[in-house]
Amino acid sequence: MAKGPAGTNVEWDAEIITDKPNEVISWHSLEGSDVDHAGSVRFERAAGGRGTIVRVKMQYRPMGGRLGTAVAKLFGQAPEKQIKIDMCRLKQVIETGEVARTEGQPAGRPRSTSRKYDDLVRA
Repeated sequence: MAKGPAGTNVEWDAEIITDKPNEVISWHSLEGSDVDHAGSVRFERAAGGRGTIVRVKMQYRPMGGRLGTAVAKLFGQAPEKQIKIDMCRLKQVIETGEVARTEGQPAGRPRSTSRKYDDLVRA
C-alpha cells in the first residue's frame, strides 16, 4: 500500500519474478491492482570495495493516466519522489540503525520547513 494523491491510498499485490541474493530482486503487480507496475532493485559493488550501489528501476501506469500523474506531482505524491525519500531513509538505517529525527531534541524543530516532506515521512 502507498499514499496516493489527496490523501488516498493505493493498493496492489505483486509477484516476485527474480530473487538473486545480493544481486537483484524484481517484481510486477498482479491483475486487479490499483496501479499497474513493475520494478527491480539491483545491488552492485562500488569501486574499490567502498560500499554498495543500490539502483531502483520502476515502470508504472498511474491511475487516471496523465491527469493522475499531474495530480500526484502537485500533491507531492509522485513515485519518483517517494522512492528518493525511501532510499535516503534506507541509507540512514543501514549506516546508523535508525532514521535520524529531530523530534525531542532541544535544538530540533518539531516539523521541517517542507510540508510535503513531513507528510511523507511523518505519516
